[in-house]
Amino acid sequence: MTINLRRGFLPAAIVALGLLVSACSGSAGDAAVVGTQHVTEATLNSTVADVLIAQGYSVNKSDPTLVTATLNWLIVQDLLAQVATDNNVVVTQGQIDRERAAEVKTTGGEDALNAAYLKQNVAPNQIEDRIRFSLMAQLVARAVAPRATAEQATAALVAAVVAKSKEVNPEVNPRFGTWDSQNLQLGSVPSDLSTALPTVPPTQ
Repeated sequence: MTINLRRGFLPAAIVALGLLVSACSGSAGDAAVVGTQHVTEATLNSTVADVLIAQGYSVNKSDPTLVTATLNWLIVQDLLAQVATDNNVVVTQGQIDRERAAEVKTTGGEDALNAAYLKQNVAPNQIEDRIRFSLMAQLVARAVAPRATAEQATAALVAAVVAKSKEVNPEVNPRFGTWDSQNLQLGSVPSDLSTALPTVPPTQ
């Protein structure tokens, strides 16, 4: 399955989650808490920095829009993983390797594949995570709507992730915005930045 075909299967609310960066200011801590899962500022920064470096920019380049897109992706990635666990869906390394090999062949080589993903703001060392995410989304869609059409399965997938988001109610550091579970995206930064993240012990 090619990159385009695979991405065409996924709903825009889930797949159109770009990826890029800016050095985040402030003390180290959580950028978001998704149920019991923590998206740390360190993870956000390193994910963004990898893309900037791959694109030839300084890690100090500031782009709030890209930071928001990156955090959005990380939150949805955690939500989908939780839905997959609920439905006993597992993506194996073998599946990832086969999909990557198919994409390398389709794009014309490893360098071409890296370039194709980089245009979508995905660094070379992040491609495997993107492939895992895409395969997981397809398997979850089949699990929640086994006899549905592709369109129905896509709708069921989105509904399942939205339901999980409403269940765990992701909390976002107010410096990065507020979370909209219905649309699976970050909203504007709240006017009252004194709001603090709830204290949730990290998963061991």
